[in-house]
Amino acid sequence: MFYHGQMESLYAVNLDVIFLILPLKMDRNTIIGFSLIFLILVIYAVYAPPPTTNSGNSTVTSDTNSVKKAGKPTLADTANLRDTFKSAANEKDSSLLKTIYGGFSQYYGGTPKEVTLTNASVSVTFTTLGGRLNQVKLNQFKRADSTALILLDKKHTNFYYEITTKNDVLRSDKFNWEIVSHSPESISFRLDNGNGGYIEQKYTLSKQDFLLDYSVKVSGLENEFQRNNDLKLVWKSFLHKQEKEMQFENQHSNISYRVSGEHPESLSSTSPERLERIPGNLQWIAFKQQYFNATLINKEGFAQGCNLEWKETREPGYIKDMQAELYLPYSREKEKSWNMSFFFGLNSYKTLQAVNPGFADHELHRMIPLGWGVFGWVNRWLVLPIFNFLDGKIGSMGILILLLTLIIKFILLPLVYKSYISTAKMRILKPEIDQIKEKYGNDMQKIQVENLALYKKAGVNPMSGCVPMLLQMPILFALFQFFPVLFELRQKSFLWSPDLSAYDSILEFGFHVPGYGSHISLFTLLMTISTLIYTHLNNQISGVTGQMKWIGYIMPIIFLGVLNDYPSGLTWYYFVSTMVTFGQQFAIRKLVDDQKLHQQIADARKKPVKKSNFSRRLEEVMKAQQQKTQPRKPGGKK
Repeated sequence: MFYHGQMESLYAVNLDVIFLILPLKMDRNTIIGFSLIFLILVIYAVYAPPPTTNSGNSTVTSDTNSVKKAGKPTLADTANLRDTFKSAANEKDSSLLKTIYGGFSQYYGGTPKEVTLTNASVSVTFTTLGGRLNQVKLNQFKRADSTALILLDKKHTNFYYEITTKNDVLRSDKFNWEIVSHSPESISFRLDNGNGGYIEQKYTLSKQDFLLDYSVKVSGLENEFQRNNDLKLVWKSFLHKQEKEMQFENQHSNISYRVSGEHPESLSSTSPERLERIPGNLQWIAFKQQYFNATLINKEGFAQGCNLEWKETREPGYIKDMQAELYLPYSREKEKSWNMSFFFGLNSYKTLQAVNPGFADHELHRMIPLGWGVFGWVNRWLVLPIFNFLDGKIGSMGILILLLTLIIKFILLPLVYKSYISTAKMRILKPEIDQIKEKYGNDMQKIQVENLALYKKAGVNPMSGCVPMLLQMPILFALFQFFPVLFELRQKSFLWSPDLSAYDSILEFGFHVPGYGSHISLFTLLMTISTLIYTHLNNQISGVTGQMKWIGYIMPIIFLGVLNDYPSGLTWYYFVSTMVTFGQQFAIRKLVDDQKLHQQIADARKKPVKKSNFSRRLEEVMKAQQQKTQPRKPGGKK
């Protein structure tokens, strides 16, 4: 008969045997040997006498009512047997955990508790399992679907330390930490090794908006760590979809970071990327979305060798999988502390500039992509200051964009005026240019020489119309990058658009039109129509013909499809800009007298032409090219 205690021993021994023989090479002798051992154990279990009852220590009872003499065991017998197995397994696990984790083992596993710290800006939920934060909610904002804006959620957020001890790697999120202090503004968690050593994590809501102060302290654990082993911190989180349009949120979601003494950088936002062993002193790392970010800041800097990575995620409702492996410098000091901060908030240039995590030159605001090179300069030193000035005085974002457009167009007015005058003079000279073209036919070099001579004689520079237009291009492209990342437009309504940071749809098709989309954006449509009308009037003023005339009509049609999904704040700006240009040109046409332009050209023709060295060399090159292309006469003469 098999007694409970014998079954328990057989069960435990067999598990140990299996774990021992798995790594071995199973030859014939090994199999025979273990078979004999197993047979001996079975014989022993059958014929050995039942254990004597010990009223104090034994977990097994010899009560004849608990074991039936006949047939199959009852349900009660099965339950007792299962409890016995569970108790044995727990005893074995406890012993193994103590061997591996020492005094820390008493906190392994268990039922976690949750605690939340909250203020007007954020609500941060912590769990005792790891003494870590596991959810962050921004109290003042909503997702595009009007649900609560959870920046980091419990299901897909992890934050833990890996401590390489003499026996194994201890992961802090596998242990149930003690809460040693708790107030409405702060909470402290401690993991004790039973010998006076401990790790303590403290979180305190700062008086600054969106800032959570965070400190880690290690005391009396110098003998627990391997020699010269930095404290490894792992932070992982899936980014939840927050906005209406996945396309732009995906484009602007990535990992940003800053190495001390350098400007912030970002991983690619278009294809998964892993950056390994970052050199230098890493000061902060941000899981950044289109309009929000979760950032860990370390004033003293993380140790070298940090790794950053993001991967695609197919889970519905999420955008990207962010991962960071960071290292806190630790040389087995008896006591060591690290002071850090979390920022959970919005990607607002003003807000990020005002953050004070303990050092002034953090450059957190530079994680907002305002454009590279000259486009970034235009946004930072021209567009953004004007916008910030108006933002404190104008309640409607749509009206603010209107005023911003008027100010920018006023600044550009001298260039527009100069471009118009140049275009008007070219229109006056067009009949003579046409005569030259008709006279010389397909001889393009001769036509260029004659045109250049005509321009010089009339005092007209054909490039004077192009240069002002080129000088306006950086502003045009800068604003193309400015509006899609402008937090202040988020969920701000204007006219028929409920959200200036998303496209304005007046009609949903229910199907996708290639090259256009599944809806009609009215601001984009108005922008396209106004641009086509402007192109038509401008062609009449300039007298342009041929292919260039039709290119002017094709481009607005292309942009109708390109900008259909773009933020309505951007297309509203382009529409207003086109209408203001109409007004400027109308006013200039009223102020400029074409007869005076004719007279200026006539007076210029009476003056002797002064050729610059560049013009002289250009004419010489053209004449030399013309002579080379002239047909040779019989006898070798031209």
